[in-house]
Amino acid sequence: MATKFPYKALSACIFLAMGVNAKDNEPESKDKKEQDVEVIEVKGVRLADLKARGMERDNDAYSSVVATDDLGNFVDQNVAESLRRLPGVTLERNEGEGTHVAIRGLGPNFVSVSMNGSELAGAGDDRKVGLDGITGDSLGAIEVFKTLTPEMNLNSIGGLVNVKAISAYDKGKDSFKLKLQNSYQNLSQQHSPKFTFDGTSLLLDDTIGIGYSAGIENRKTHVEEFRQHDTTAMTFRQTDVGYVDGSVTSVTPFGATIIAPSQFEKRLEDAERERATANINLEFRPTDLSQYYIRANYSSYADNDIALREKFDFADADPIGGGETAYVNGTTKEFLVTDIDLQNQYFIQEGDNVTTTFSIGGKNLLGEATTIDYEYAFSESVSEIKDGRRAQFRERDLIVLGQGLRDHINARVVSPEEAASISGLDAAVFVGGNNADVQGDVSQLSNFDLDNIFLEDSERTDEIENFKLNIKQEFDSEFVNYVKVGGTSSSRTHKRGKDRWSFIPADGDCNENAACIAMQTSTLDDYINEIPSTGNFSYPLPIRSEVENITALGTDLAYSATAGGTTFESTRDDYSISEDAYAIYAMTELQLADDMSLITGVRYVHTEFSSTGYLSINNDKFNFGGDNSLDINVALPDAKITYSEYYPSAHLRYEPTEQVLIRGSIWTSYTRPSFNQARAFAQLDSRIVLCDPHDLTNCNDNPGDLGSPNAIELQGYVLGSENALKVGNPNLVAMSSTNFDSSISWYPTKDLFLEASIFYKNIDNFIYDAVGIKDRINNLPLSLPVDHISAFAIPQDLVLNDINITLNGDKASVMGIELSYNQFFESGFFIQSNTTFLDSEAQVDEKIRAEKMKMPSQADITANLAIGWENKGFSARVIGNYRSEILDAISACPSDADLSDPTECRAWGDRYIDAISTVDFKVKYDISKNLSMYFDAINLTEEVDLRYIEGNEMSGGNVAFKHEFYGSSYQLGLTYKFY
Repeated sequence: MATKFPYKALSACIFLAMGVNAKDNEPESKDKKEQDVEVIEVKGVRLADLKARGMERDNDAYSSVVATDDLGNFVDQNVAESLRRLPGVTLERNEGEGTHVAIRGLGPNFVSVSMNGSELAGAGDDRKVGLDGITGDSLGAIEVFKTLTPEMNLNSIGGLVNVKAISAYDKGKDSFKLKLQNSYQNLSQQHSPKFTFDGTSLLLDDTIGIGYSAGIENRKTHVEEFRQHDTTAMTFRQTDVGYVDGSVTSVTPFGATIIAPSQFEKRLEDAERERATANINLEFRPTDLSQYYIRANYSSYADNDIALREKFDFADADPIGGGETAYVNGTTKEFLVTDIDLQNQYFIQEGDNVTTTFSIGGKNLLGEATTIDYEYAFSESVSEIKDGRRAQFRERDLIVLGQGLRDHINARVVSPEEAASISGLDAAVFVGGNNADVQGDVSQLSNFDLDNIFLEDSERTDEIENFKLNIKQEFDSEFVNYVKVGGTSSSRTHKRGKDRWSFIPADGDCNENAACIAMQTSTLDDYINEIPSTGNFSYPLPIRSEVENITALGTDLAYSATAGGTTFESTRDDYSISEDAYAIYAMTELQLADDMSLITGVRYVHTEFSSTGYLSINNDKFNFGGDNSLDINVALPDAKITYSEYYPSAHLRYEPTEQVLIRGSIWTSYTRPSFNQARAFAQLDSRIVLCDPHDLTNCNDNPGDLGSPNAIELQGYVLGSENALKVGNPNLVAMSSTNFDSSISWYPTKDLFLEASIFYKNIDNFIYDAVGIKDRINNLPLSLPVDHISAFAIPQDLVLNDINITLNGDKASVMGIELSYNQFFESGFFIQSNTTFLDSEAQVDEKIRAEKMKMPSQADITANLAIGWENKGFSARVIGNYRSEILDAISACPSDADLSDPTECRAWGDRYIDAISTVDFKVKYDISKNLSMYFDAINLTEEVDLRYIEGNEMSGGNVAFKHEFYGSSYQLGLTYKFY
């Protein structure tokens, strides 16, 4: 039999905790008060709001909180989705689901995530931890700290997200709840069922408390995307014409030059994720002087993903002077290129991601005034791709008409006759492009050769061990409330390893297997194929069963086709990172007056970082087989760095009245670089350009255009300056920030809340991604073992014109104001709103950018607005979110550059994340006392995630870099509580 839920008692406790004065201002007698007391039953959104306000007010640091409603539910279905309702918090999405959060305009890499105060592991290359795997059903509250006191993890300039496990003592009673949900995404047109349960139990006269939850979900998504190449910069194109004999003829007007995409790739992804979560929080409180706990969290993803790609590699056509750009339109920015390859790729990827977190600790009161607490925590995240596979079909020597626009890129294969009509040239020019005898015809599927099979097994692991100890001594003093000291020791290892085989089927030995031999020379016309119904694909791909057959046969070819197995492809992205950190702190709370206190102290942090990795050179044209291949891997020297810093802070709290709370803080913090930024690696990718040592102006990525040198002759050739190098930076130090925060919170009634906050961050050594910079190899922050490469020459002082790297900047500053307004009316109508305005300025190295600029990874405006109505059994809300554009990466425009020359000043290459606005609708209805139903409509505006290149007049303005569309989705669920 279900026990009666004590709504009135809970409501009264909430009002008392918040210090809400619901009585009239006129003095009243004790008898009159007792007669007039009426406890109002509070439920739903209003209850969650009241609980959150109370928790925020009790925290020593300035924070925003997401709390549960009367059913123990958050208003959203995962932690990230819930957090984006808070002031200054915005959401980063993946496949349409909220995964990471930014705080006060600073991106996810500026935000630290912990569970019950312990850092969470994440297997990705970034430090940011995905919150999509943490369901709201497993938690008691979510806290976003925007100021940090010395006993907290200060690895967070933006803020700290702490998710608190469900606790029987916090809930104060036995409970059990079931939830059944179904989601539907418009694009996938598939259903995603989900089932969860959670509960709490108090045992043995409340000396043992158990909080627990578990859930399973089968989530299906469909995402449509297009993008340019991840690392290759946009290309300068100027009209020239190449003939079959290799000669090049200029075309009037020769001077017309545009900046155009180097590649265009359509993508379609169908993902199925089986997600399972389980959590337990076991607490033991044998006396009032001691308490102990064991907490464990488990989450797993089992992914079955299909990715289809249609790729036009414009970079196949050499820019200016190569004889493969037949037409350029300076007005529309269209370009016509010859000898382009079209690649159709079908990926199948099955993977598992398992994250486990375990912590054990306790708290003891020694005597009457001394408290000691301690914890050991371990978090591990393991991500595996098992039997990833791909079949690729390629049609060569095509004529393609391309165009880069702000929200999309055009790429279309045209016939020689149409190309002649567009360009005004003779059709004979297009019968064969430069060094091509036969022009491809995409209308004939037999021209699409099966030219690559790709197989991969990979694993990423991230492990964090952490021990912390705190001692607090309270004082019976009018001035000193307590002194607290403590420290932490953490050890982290992060590794990535893979076995990858990428090969041409014809290079392998089929051992007289007839099916294998037929596959080696097959074309797309030999398989059942279809054009995908979505994603705007122009050409067909084989169906999945055909790809499974191809890759199964390819498994037997891999060893022979790659001359011995896993070599270059398997090693180039492997790396390991070790990071040990130690911290100690001391702090005190001073009582300056009855209504004013000050928390002040300092934390010292010492970090030891090391990384291993590889210098890799990938080339698909200079290949002489065996040891003479120009696919090269060389281990980099171990990279190590150590840095230490003191981080002082002072936090003032002033409560002049029961309705007003004023806070002011000066505090310091830091943010370490991501693993991908700091790991040791260097990559010369795709196609390398070599130069004739007797004529360094004679450079090309095709051995035929260099006179077809053999492997021995090539040893005297020199790496060209136009090669693109992507390189890591293990010498990066953590960004450090001095932060100023002040806020005033006003609680005039239980139904009205107003808050204003002003903040300023002065950041040293801020970290930014730089693309397309120019520098010498021996100026790079890590030493490249170029003397270990004998296939050709790489001088130590060689200047490369296109380097992508992450660097420490000089200084940056962020200033902003945060406003919140929440009000609940007697009619049931309510408003929840907040807005954050920011302004930033950053100074980088003069070889990157001379003038000051906006800080990367920062949004100027974020805003949230929820308008709704609720009564005792029904609530409905319309929720809007807005985030302005973000500078994502910086291109080089050095101080000595000619600003009028776009080849020297590449500010046009700055990359941005476009502004986004979303609208959601949510409704909940209580069918009975114990049963409720909810419905969510998400992203009704069908917003897209768009990244674009700044561009200039030569590109026609902004040019799309990445465009991801996931559409709207809907959720319908039932919740039943047994209490």
